[in-house]
Amino acid sequence: MATYLELQTDVINLINRTDCTNTLAKTFLQQAQRKIIRTLRLPSLEATLEMTAGDSSSTVYNSTTGEIVIPSDFVEMVYMHTDDRIIERVPLRRFMELKDRVSASGDPKYYTRINTGFHTKPVANTGTVITLLYNKDDSIMSSDTDTNTLSTVCPDLLVYGALIYAADYFKDDRRIAFETMYTQIYAEVKDLAATVDAAAADTAVQPSFVFEEDLLN
Repeated sequence: MATYLELQTDVINLINRTDCTNTLAKTFLQQAQRKIIRTLRLPSLEATLEMTAGDSSSTVYNSTTGEIVIPSDFVEMVYMHTDDRIIERVPLRRFMELKDRVSASGDPKYYTRINTGFHTKPVANTGTVITLLYNKDDSIMSSDTDTNTLSTVCPDLLVYGALIYAADYFKDDRRIAFETMYTQIYAEVKDLAATVDAAAADTAVQPSFVFEEDLLN
């Protein structure tokens, strides 16, 4: 585990330049975090959202449309389910075709994304509990004593990710060396995450929805 200040110090020491300030090191670390979150899936960065369909709307549920509002920290869906079944994700076109083939309300069987929300068919009956398991964004570090999931699980990956951006900024010839080390650490962390998933294979489900890619449907 490393604090935000310790990460900055590591970046400054490894880039070994007098013109690399803490402010720049913070920028490089933030860029590295965004890079990592785009592709690395860690069990420790999974979140659960549970909502109950009812007569009144909430910040996560619209009772009129049956819309489940996409969480602000959402990156990628793992799965959505009720107490009885996994809800199948379908493309928007298929979802629209189901209009006349499933009842208006009942036990949800299918879902799709429309704008900033997930919609199910059928719309869940009052009292139905719907659970989302999803990959989430990591928290942003701001104060020197802050930590987050990445700084706890793989601080070296953050540091070498930051060094890649630092090398780009300073036009440093060591960029390839930094990227080689980043790739090696990334593979190790990914393998460890896969091992954890394999140990819990009875509950693991492959992601069925990618937020950015699904913007095209």
